[in-house]
Amino acid sequence: MRVAVGGYLVSANSFATQRVELEQFQRATLSGPDLLTRLGRGDGALAGFLRGARENGWEAVPLHFMFPGLFGKVRQECHQWAKETFVNTLRKAGRLDGIFIQLHGTAVADRTEDCEGDLLGALRAVVGDKTAIIASLDGHANVTPEMVRQASMLIGVKSNPHYDFGAVGYQAARVMAAMFDRSMAPVSAWAQPAMVAPLQKLYIAPGWPMDHLMRLARARAAADPRVVDVSLLGGFFVSDRLETGISVVATTNREQGLAVEIAEEIKDACWTRRHQFHADLVSVQDAVREAIATDETPVVLGDVADSGGAGTPGDGTAILAELLKQNARGAVVGNIADPAAVAEAIAAGVGSSVRLTVGGKVDRFHGASVSISGRVRTIHDGVFTAATRFNAGTYHRGPSVVVDCGGIEVILTARQTLVFEANHFRSLGIEPTARKILVCKAELQHRAGLAEIGRTFIDVDAPGLATQVLSRLPFSKIRRPVFPLDDI
Repeated sequence: MRVAVGGYLVSANSFATQRVELEQFQRATLSGPDLLTRLGRGDGALAGFLRGARENGWEAVPLHFMFPGLFGKVRQECHQWAKETFVNTLRKAGRLDGIFIQLHGTAVADRTEDCEGDLLGALRAVVGDKTAIIASLDGHANVTPEMVRQASMLIGVKSNPHYDFGAVGYQAARVMAAMFDRSMAPVSAWAQPAMVAPLQKLYIAPGWPMDHLMRLARARAAADPRVVDVSLLGGFFVSDRLETGISVVATTNREQGLAVEIAEEIKDACWTRRHQFHADLVSVQDAVREAIATDETPVVLGDVADSGGAGTPGDGTAILAELLKQNARGAVVGNIADPAAVAEAIAAGVGSSVRLTVGGKVDRFHGASVSISGRVRTIHDGVFTAATRFNAGTYHRGPSVVVDCGGIEVILTARQTLVFEANHFRSLGIEPTARKILVCKAELQHRAGLAEIGRTFIDVDAPGLATQVLSRLPFSKIRRPVFPLDDI
């Protein structure tokens, strides 16, 4: 059997001002044998699928793997180039029995609201209705009926923070093998409650609403051998499109009615618990005051509105400004993305005293620039390896510096970065357990990544284009009425 493989991991914060240019999109594309070599091992969905392909003796035909990062809307020329590149390679690939593609599920282009559905439709048009097309999805995917219609099957991860991509890819290979020997003919049903959830509340851990719902979905899948998979996707509220929000995709073996029944059941369970998805936030002033006063340290302050995982610029300053105002001690701000300030600090050199204007430079939504004075303590290349089970791998923050401002250490990086675990700090010579306050730009990953370190977790109602108070965002495409934007 010959199976083509690829990936379109494109995300978009529809409200962010930063855009991905075509050249950047093209640089972030792997093709040919390089794709198989670099992504064929590890914990990714593509690696999991390729492991299954090897076990079955299939020939893997590389297409393309595109991962340009998470910023604002995708420029139309980028999505068009991506689609045409996939299609042209697919047409030259020869006879194929199947396609596996790893998707994120949150791309929005200037004129294409459903980029993944559009791409799957283009692939389907080339290979025809009889070829198996299975796609994996990130847990934040905004699933559309078109995606369900064009794919033979969609499989979402079941963890958040996400760590089971490899298992999902391997499951896709098992399903495809069953399709090849005709023991399985997947049929799917999609359902969506009239609700959209803030990223903070999509954490899957005991006591959180998504944990209960995910356990319900897993139990429903395990209870009947006719059920192939039940995927509950949390959605990505900052990708503004019609189907933004929580959705369910239930897949069975030839039993369409059963798939519909399960999808509707999980949808109704989500709706029943909708009021549990209100964000829990503390004002900037009160959060900093509480962090200073408590003895249960380290205190982890989540800058959830300017998370490196939500497409914002990562240069929000509201928490830093309040730490300075309240004369905090033992605090670390991790981090503020500001390449100009980093360059100034590097030019000054380690040990030098500097006065810098940091943050608040990309847009007007994440706080004003803040003046800091301190000593350049560390200059680093910005590369570090995460030690967590989720979001594992090597991160490239770009040139980075630590400026010691007395009681507050400010980490400045050239690139926006999700801040969620201890090595982010330790790589820069900061021991997080020896600090009182850790500021993390993340929407929920910091709770899991620092669970063994943090004693107190406070998510802060700072300004930003990933604010967890959804009514503050200028939605224009999402279906209405929808909870919590509407009182339903």
